[in-house]
Amino acid sequence: MGQSRLHHTPEEKLEAARCYRKRYYDRNRDVISANHKAKYRARQHERSNAIIPQETTDLPAEGLTPTRMIRSQRRHCNDRMIDAEATLTRLINGSSTKLLDCLVQQFRAADTGPWFQSLKTLLENAAKLREEVQKYHCMTLQQYGVGKQLRQVELTAGRVTSFTKVSEDVLMHAMSDPHNILDCYRRGELLYQKTPDITTL
Repeated sequence: MGQSRLHHTPEEKLEAARCYRKRYYDRNRDVISANHKAKYRARQHERSNAIIPQETTDLPAEGLTPTRMIRSQRRHCNDRMIDAEATLTRLINGSSTKLLDCLVQQFRAADTGPWFQSLKTLLENAAKLREEVQKYHCMTLQQYGVGKQLRQVELTAGRVTSFTKVSEDVLMHAMSDPHNILDCYRRGELLYQKTPDITTL
């Protein structure tokens, strides 16, 4: 003859199972806790390595916990964006509209050879900055996804792109017909005259 049933209802069975699991955990608490900590540390280590491969950063990885490494990377990325904004400010010299107005005025009065060279240099520097900001944008998107950091990078990327477009527009008008740029300037038809001014943040 078999053993009589101890638990007759589903609620009694559920309560008995909970009691058994609690007693098991109480007996093996140290082992279970050590296993969970080891798994957590392994996941954190994988996550910190997946954020930015170490060879692509300029940050020291030794001696940093994963949390401190992430904070350090965020600071590093923020510093890069501040540098990018400072570079853009130096390029536009405070205001894109004033800079391009000055360039058009110089075109009217000067020989076109040096003028084209100065605009070409300006565009090359803007293109380098645009590539750099695009790289930061990709890194930020991979590291943090959407959020505050990405919005900051996108703001700077948009400002750099806008400046590049209005500068290219001035160059295109000047190359197509030198008199055309002056007529368009007087009528206010140049792209930089129609778009918001890019100024220092």
